[in-house]
Amino acid sequence: MASPFASMRKLIVDEFEIQKSVLTEDLLVWKHGCSKKELEFREQIRGFEEDLLSNAFLTKLNTTIAHRMSSCKESTEYYESNPDLKEYTLEKELDRIPYTVITTDGKRQLTKSDEIREYVATETKEEEEKHSILYRAANQSIFADVIVALTCSDGLVRPQLHAGTFVDKCSITVDLSKKDPHVRATCFVNVSIPDAEGHRLSMASVLVSIFYCPCKEQLRSGIMHLLPHKRLTDEEVAGAARSLAH
Repeated sequence: MASPFASMRKLIVDEFEIQKSVLTEDLLVWKHGCSKKELEFREQIRGFEEDLLSNAFLTKLNTTIAHRMSSCKESTEYYESNPDLKEYTLEKELDRIPYTVITTDGKRQLTKSDEIREYVATETKEEEEKHSILYRAANQSIFADVIVALTCSDGLVRPQLHAGTFVDKCSITVDLSKKDPHVRATCFVNVSIPDAEGHRLSMASVLVSIFYCPCKEQLRSGIMHLLPHKRLTDEEVAGAARSLAH
């Protein structure tokens, strides 16, 4: 049985360690001239930058996508229940994104919006039924699952840092020439965090590639390239941390 003096000594040592830890934290806060919360955000931002420079991070992101993405069946069910997405593709996205439609005979690659619309309008009923699901998928909605999959505390899109994304340089190919028609889509997903002035600080861009072939129940997604942006200055990190802390 421990003596009263030993128990008292342990309590004193434990209290000393607690006070030492508090004083160390207070010293860091005083040294950097910011709150403890801001200091934590500074560390998180620098940690994010280190992750972006790590070769292992790309592998981790692709593993995350593989585990968290919807299945091909789930995606097909979504597009089957949203027939209006075909019209959205043809009326909206064709004028915003570079498209290539490879015709069923494989002899033509259509890239002009009017040519693609005319081709789709003249499809037979059988072709329309076969290809409609592809037209519904051939828009920016096809990238949504990837962005959701990458959104987590240690992922590419980190909610605790108020990370935001925007998609650009999209390219979509609808290949109807094969026995198994499919969609191939690529885009850059750009990630940023808020700065002190209400603007955004660019952190990285990733090249995302997606292959969707509903008749073979194949949906493959992945990041082909990870491009970290220029390392933030100490002033930028401090400003971002201040913005996140308030």
